[in-house]
Amino acid sequence: MYRCVPYTEDMKEDWDRLAWSQGTIFHTLSFRQILLETFGYQCLYHAVVDQSGQICALIPLTSGRNLGLKRVGVSLPFVNYTDVCALNEEAAQFAIAAIATLKEKYRLRYIELRFKNGTMLCEGKQLSSVLKQLDTDHGQLNDTNHTFVLPLTNEDEVLSLSTRNNRNHIRKVYKNNWFQVSYDKGNLIEFHKVYVRRMKQLGSPAQDIRFFQRFFDYFPEHAVLQTVLDAETGEVAGGMLLLISPGDSTLYYPYGANLTAYNHKYLNNFMYWEAVKFGIRSGLKQLDLGRSQTGSGTYKYKEQWGAAAEQLTYFVMGSTNKEAGPPDKEKLRFFIELWKRMPNIVTEPVGKQLIKYLMP
Repeated sequence: MYRCVPYTEDMKEDWDRLAWSQGTIFHTLSFRQILLETFGYQCLYHAVVDQSGQICALIPLTSGRNLGLKRVGVSLPFVNYTDVCALNEEAAQFAIAAIATLKEKYRLRYIELRFKNGTMLCEGKQLSSVLKQLDTDHGQLNDTNHTFVLPLTNEDEVLSLSTRNNRNHIRKVYKNNWFQVSYDKGNLIEFHKVYVRRMKQLGSPAQDIRFFQRFFDYFPEHAVLQTVLDAETGEVAGGMLLLISPGDSTLYYPYGANLTAYNHKYLNNFMYWEAVKFGIRSGLKQLDLGRSQTGSGTYKYKEQWGAAAEQLTYFVMGSTNKEAGPPDKEKLRFFIELWKRMPNIVTEPVGKQLIKYLMP
């Protein structure tokens, strides 16, 4: 009844119609273009079509070299999760089964699939039966990550979900007028400087500024740069790239950073609360605060906002050997600490080239 076929340009309109209506902004072909242009990955996108040729499910998949220079597939890099987007559960199950054949077809070392709780993006159904297809005898499961989803109703209700300390910090930062918020895309260069600096402090290379610029080029109505300015100096102290996803009525916060020198002034509280207000003004139902490892500092910080922790399930298809799969932080601990200590003159140019092999 179904066939799995490679993406072709004549599918563009139908693909994006399904992605925008039932998927996320990351399922769209515009995000595919951002990945291809920025990192030079190979596009392995496929569609599940029925007998009439109608697209019934989307398989967004990219291929590149990992740190070991082995050819691998990910759906999708630089995205916390990409659940199956399909018209019905049968098409979704067919898509999962088809991915295993794509691994062999393109001679990939492994394919990393990233799910949120196994939810199929169709009618709110659960994909428990599909997840059972992911046989751990033929891959690895990683369930150490969560994303946090905050419902957006009205400001009073959202604030009431926070802990007392969090509410006090929000009130204090506004009472003291320490910061101003800006949505001027002209702040991108200064935001990127903050982002690169913060990523280095965390031991990670950063994406080139062109990665961020392409969001505004390809999503002019759905990409928003929210920056936080020091009220006295006007300098950019932090910021978020926010993405509006109409299909699931979600405001995504995939990339952001702040100067830690402002932590005592609760810059993060201000920045998150401004994102909440923006999401409410935009008529969205929820704010996705992004990925955190279980029990980490960011995990605990997001918890105090009253956001629901939702399990992320990563499955490395075709690799039962952990050494052959994507590296975790523990494997990279030495290099992370080394990266923090290396001079910027080395890390900034090298990082722009290195990050595409990490596929975070």
